[in-house]
Amino acid sequence: MFQSQVQFPVNLTVVADVPDNEVYHMWVAPQACEVVSAYGAIGASIAHGEGTGLLITLLNGGTAGTATTAIGSIGAGTTESWTADTIKAASLGAASLAAGEVLCVKYDETAAQNVVWMHVTANIRYGTS
Repeated sequence: MFQSQVQFPVNLTVVADVPDNEVYHMWVAPQACEVVSAYGAIGASIAHGEGTGLLITLLNGGTAGTATTAIGSIGAGTTESWTADTIKAASLGAASLAAGEVLCVKYDETAAQNVVWMHVTANIRYGTS
């Protein structure tokens, strides 16, 4: 397989009741790369509806890790339910990072949820297509 096609997984696991609107620094890109796929799971079921939901957003945090450029999302907020211990695939947009930029994960719940834990995996390919 050509080196440009090799994917490397980067993982973030939070074992706690994740606070709303928390942003986690997941990884710093050592060179130009792109997120080619991503997945997430949580430890509790959440029924969607009026005032209830969860959205996990992948962010390009820039070199300081504080930028908020969305590059993908897992879940659909108040329009999609979550089942405990079930993997959801991300919907990705322009998901490239330059060397030194931080891949961040934002957890955004609608109404108080106790998810017990959250796990996110991003598959990275060096270079850009």
